[in-house]
Amino acid sequence: MRAVLGFLGGYLLGHASAVIGYIIATTFFGVFDRDGGGAMSTIFILGPILGLVGGVTGAVLASRWRRRQ
Repeated sequence: MRAVLGFLGGYLLGHASAVIGYIIATTFFGVFDRDGGGAMSTIFILGPILGLVGGVTGAVLASRWRRRQ
């Protein structure tokens, strides 16, 4: 059960990091996205990829943490 929760937490953090990174890039670093393609690719492509990487990492870390106890 902890591995599933670790996966969900890692997925949410990974996806949110992609979206927050895009917001920071457009707000503070002057990245200009006129047609919204960058935002859509961040939300629908980069976000799920980083979410899966974060989810697998979170599940592995949660299962290892469970074994130590």
